[in-house]
Amino acid sequence: MASPSTASLGPEAEYLQALRDGRFCYQRTAEGRAVFPPRLAAPGDGAALEWAQSSGRGRVHAVTEQPQKPPAPSRIIAIVEMDEGFRLLSRIEAVAPVAIGQRLRAVIAGESDPPHVFFVPQGEQDEG
Repeated sequence: MASPSTASLGPEAEYLQALRDGRFCYQRTAEGRAVFPPRLAAPGDGAALEWAQSSGRGRVHAVTEQPQKPPAPSRIIAIVEMDEGFRLLSRIEAVAPVAIGQRLRAVIAGESDPPHVFFVPQGEQDEG
């Protein structure tokens, strides 16, 4: 994944470049253990890490609603457990209530700088 220009800037720059390229990536150890957020070395043992592309599918692990001043809708903030085994804190774009265990899919907001990932409920057409 790393190009010479981003690899010299560090793992965060590589992660952001992948998002700009439309890929949601994470790191993993040689044994396949997922690591997120991006780091220079694996936590605990300092082992080398490699990049992998996430499926973008996950499940709500914890959720809270952040009220906003009317007429703005509340923000839904959640810890999302990705199918690959890592968790991240993110926003969920949803009108209906969000439940723990609900399936989600990632969307990359690439027009913002820096780009970021948010989630939407995984619809029936996404199941499979």
